[in-house]
Amino acid sequence: MSAIMEKRPDEVLDYVFDFGRWLSTGDAISTATATATSAPVNGAAGTVAIDHVDFDSSTATPWVTGGIDGETAEIVVSIRTALGRRKSGVLRLRIRN
Repeated sequence: MSAIMEKRPDEVLDYVFDFGRWLSTGDAISTATATATSAPVNGAAGTVAIDHVDFDSSTATPWVTGGIDGETAEIVVSIRTALGRRKSGVLRLRIRN
């Protein structure tokens, strides 16, 4: 997944990463993590953060909080599967009031 989405600073939103088409028959997500990185905006450090990550056998869903107007963050979701595969997806997030 590679996309650009928008959220307001006060929103807490979930973004579903669907790995189902990539997974082999009989394989499933066993762990999922997410990180948020962003560049400073007008000298202020970015504040986008990952609250938590939900996952099931084929999807991983980070819950994203914070941000300041004008900030752009990159959300990277990384999974490992029961059969040992590793895969990542990226979401670019713009913060707008």
